[in-house]
Amino acid sequence: MKCPFCGETLIEGNLVCPNCRSLAIDFDYFENMDKIEEKYSKYSLLDLSKEKLTFDELITIFTYIERADHFGGDSEFSDECRQDGTFSNFPIMNI
Repeated sequence: MKCPFCGETLIEGNLVCPNCRSLAIDFDYFENMDKIEEKYSKYSLLDLSKEKLTFDELITIFTYIERADHFGGDSEFSDECRQDGTFSNFPIMNI
């Protein structure tokens, strides 16, 4: 995956670009979430978090969660993901 801001190649597991220090995000997260859900035939984040996801898929899911919090006006969605075990299932969160 390349940084959407400066084009630097992101090393797998790097959620921050080493060049411009921007967070790795997916600008097409809505479309890509649909593809991920279809690929794994799972429609809840908790179920998806138990799959062997690619780095790009993880970035899409993190972007989806962050944007849901942003549009919801608080961190309720990410709090829910912490409480139900979604975040702890992601391999990148256990580094």
